[in-house]
Amino acid sequence: KEGISRALLGALYSSVVTIGPTIIIIAVILLLFLFLKVSGVGVYEREVLSNTILYIFVFSVILTSPFNSVFSRYLADKFYNEQYDDILSSYYSGVMLVSIIAMAAAVPVMLSMYFKGGLDLIYILISYVLWASAVILFFSITYLHATKDYKVVTLFYFAGMLLGGGCACLLYFVFHVNQRHAIISGLALAFFLIAVGEFTYIRHYFGGKGRNYTECLKYIWRCRRIFLTNLFYILGLYIHNFYFWTTPGRLVVAGTFVSYTNYDMAACLGMFTNISTTIIFTVVAETRFHETYQGYMESVIGGTYRKIQKSKRVMFRTLSQQLGQVFALQLSITCVIFLVMIIFGTRLGFSAMTMQIYPVLAVSYLGVFIMYCNIVYLYYFEDTLGSMLTGLIFMCATFIGAVIASKFYVTFYGAGVFFGMLCGWIYSYLRLRKTERDFDSHIFCRYKIINTMKSSSKGIIVYDKER
Repeated sequence: KEGISRALLGALYSSVVTIGPTIIIIAVILLLFLFLKVSGVGVYEREVLSNTILYIFVFSVILTSPFNSVFSRYLADKFYNEQYDDILSSYYSGVMLVSIIAMAAAVPVMLSMYFKGGLDLIYILISYVLWASAVILFFSITYLHATKDYKVVTLFYFAGMLLGGGCACLLYFVFHVNQRHAIISGLALAFFLIAVGEFTYIRHYFGGKGRNYTECLKYIWRCRRIFLTNLFYILGLYIHNFYFWTTPGRLVVAGTFVSYTNYDMAACLGMFTNISTTIIFTVVAETRFHETYQGYMESVIGGTYRKIQKSKRVMFRTLSQQLGQVFALQLSITCVIFLVMIIFGTRLGFSAMTMQIYPVLAVSYLGVFIMYCNIVYLYYFEDTLGSMLTGLIFMCATFIGAVIASKFYVTFYGAGVFFGMLCGWIYSYLRLRKTERDFDSHIFCRYKIINTMKSSSKGIIVYDKER
């Protein structure tokens, strides 16, 4: 609905759905680092803790993101066909699949932490609990969104992180456990409780007698382009970090964790400078575009040629207008945050090198998130090939750009992401324009809006009204 209050309410709900859980987790981690005085411990202890958390977060997102996109499509099909009994069994299959992959990936890392890094077994096992819980947690969020009970989602994260934070403080202040073990234990407990809460709620909400555990796995191949789109995109977000982890400025901790602290921090700041793009896109663009998209499809089913053409013009005009509006709003927000960081960044504790790398990355991530908006619109038009190629171009161009940028001055280290963003955005934009030009042939020759059947007597095409 129109109105400032409705827009603010929509922004609030969108924040809860998109970045609310992430903000809660980051806030609790920062508070734990502050109250438990992590800045006062040795550099080695601090780096072990920071890199453990970094690796768990980054790679759990990389692992679950492609599967989330495919299982989201599976859920949409099941809701459309009103086949609710198979949803719970698909959740079980998905959790089992990502957990097996997570376990296989964790074994060599845990062995390296023990034999090369000399870390104690308790810390390694608790880190594994945090890793496994994070994977299940991030996979389950797709099913929680399907329930549309966003208050429950926020409640799970808030309660879990509150209990985990309390546990960390209790271990440190009462039982005098060191900061590294106290924080990792608190986070492991928090994520475990959130994962258990999500699992229990999903099991209760989608309770059914379905035993079809393999159908959802076939979707991975059937929707392989969607799977690869999200895999390429999420790798593109971090592949420049991975490359800088191989350069001379890298830091190796406990013989296992490799990072480039200044660059990683600059990338994190650049990403969070523009993360509100997802909120703006959900509130401003996607909801309004969906209405015009639905109106066009309804005109195809029962409208005149003139109405079809008018609906198509309205739909693509809305698309371009909303993309422009998203860019303008986010640009304003980015400029404000950018100025604050440039003026106060070093006073907030960020190194001079981090602040040198930050400006280019801040601009780059603005374009990256706008590029992903284009990918979402390509999904609307069933152009999964275009979305997959966008992700692939973005990932490859970012890697090549990072290799070249690392040879120049520190200020231009972020140019690799900028080059990848530029290539991906240009291709996705051209793909959308091509879709607009060929939209009639796409809809009437290759697309399927509703099922039809052919009369055996007169050969007349009629609609299957039951569908």
